[in-house]
Amino acid sequence: MDSRKTATSRLEARIAELEKQLEEAKIERQTAVQKAIAARHGEIEQLKQTIVAMREQHEHTRASVQERVQSAVVEGQSEIGQLRQTIVVLREQMERMGYEKQQAVQEAIARSADEISQLKKTVQALRDEMENQRVRHSEEMQAARVANRDETQHLKDMILALREQMEKGIGG
Repeated sequence: MDSRKTATSRLEARIAELEKQLEEAKIERQTAVQKAIAARHGEIEQLKQTIVAMREQHEHTRASVQERVQSAVVEGQSEIGQLRQTIVVLREQMERMGYEKQQAVQEAIARSADEISQLKKTVQALRDEMENQRVRHSEEMQAARVANRDETQHLKDMILALREQMEKGIGG
């Protein structure tokens, strides 16, 4: 029985040792789990902080983008307003230029009509003057012919008279 007791005692010692190892392993496992939980907890906190930082960055970026969009919209509306104003000014200038051109054309037509009228009057006056000169020339020619004929007749009469005097003087 002693051998049985020794064997039992060894078994009990072995069981006690295994229980002790099991308890130590359990403690180690719990410690490892606690460490893992603590590490995970730290990692989770870091991830939470990263998420918060990313959200803040996202909000900041979103706000910045929104500001730039607003600024671009305002700038675009301002440019559109300026372009519309430029269009109005250019349209007014075009209308004014069209009116001025039309007025200039009408004035040129009026000046041309006046000049044509004056030229017609001048032509008519020149025609009248030419007709008067032709009539005067004709009358002068007629008068010159009459004067020439009268002078010729007078000279013939003188020649005749001188001949008669010569004949009287030679014959007498």
